[in-house]
Amino acid sequence: MSNKIRKSIENNNNNIEDNNNNKKLKIGKVEDQEEKKVEIDSFVIKSPIGALKITADDKSLHGIRLYESKNLDEECKNKTNNKIILQINQELNQYFNGKLKDFKTPINLELGTEFQRKVWSHLRSIPYGSTLSYASVATQLGLEKKFARAIATSCRLNIFLLIVPCHRVISSAGKVIGYSGKKGIDKQFILSNIEKSKI
Repeated sequence: MSNKIRKSIENNNNNIEDNNNNKKLKIGKVEDQEEKKVEIDSFVIKSPIGALKITADDKSLHGIRLYESKNLDEECKNKTNNKIILQINQELNQYFNGKLKDFKTPINLELGTEFQRKVWSHLRSIPYGSTLSYASVATQLGLEKKFARAIATSCRLNIFLLIVPCHRVISSAGKVIGYSGKKGIDKQFILSNIEKSKI
């Protein structure tokens, strides 16, 4: 066998081994990605502002949103063992009964955009029963008042209702102009009355 042929065979063998190693590495990466997949649980409850859908993994809350369903009564009968959902469900009951002012359940703020996270984090500092205007939130964040509209948009897109208290943000004229969209104005009044009655 000539040296050229021998070298060609050796190179092919090396390539096969490299390909096999690469396949193993790729499989390993896929397995790692599968391990990182987070299981999200959901739970539906009824509240004074309507049905709420709660989503969470085993470490933090992923959302509290207004929810509508034709099978609401059946969905509310579902049970969960998720400790985060159980914690926030208890806190929500206490809040609506006027017995809780600060939520302790951890939330996953990484789900919003960088600007939304900045706004949502700041909204959590608004004291129970107090209000701020969209323009005031903007200036407190070091922005010009013209960013009030962007603040309002972040409030409308808030996925952590109640915990991120966008219901405490109103217009500069002191008016309620929307809560989770304009359809939720009545809900904002309900929450405001709950908090003001306990100050």
